[in-house]
Amino acid sequence: MVRTEFAKGYDIFRKIADKLTEDKSVKLFVYFIGEKDDKGQSWCPDCNAAEGTVAKAVQEYADENTILLTVDVGDRPFWKDKENPFRKDSDVRLMVIPTIVRWKSTLRLDGDQCKQAELLEMLFKEEM
Repeated sequence: MVRTEFAKGYDIFRKIADKLTEDKSVKLFVYFIGEKDDKGQSWCPDCNAAEGTVAKAVQEYADENTILLTVDVGDRPFWKDKENPFRKDSDVRLMVIPTIVRWKSTLRLDGDQCKQAELLEMLFKEEM
């Protein structure tokens, strides 16, 4: 079963990602989304549209060594700021949300790609 973790904000994300990658047998995927309201809806319509497809793909294609770290990148004004740390981090270089990355690799899906089940399948099944 896939383990799921959640981080809100950049500093917490980096701390959790660093901790999770101490175990080299783990496949860490990081899923960046916009902040959700009290009804569970993100201000980011693309994040809302991709959510079900991503959840289904994780369940169907990710193996038991997988950890999915979902990261809340903040509210819309914070996200739109070109100086926000998610955009400037050399490990992330986040330009759009939603984005899913295989941590510490070049494998990633950005924006509308996160809504495509066949691309998600390839991402989660890719061996490195």
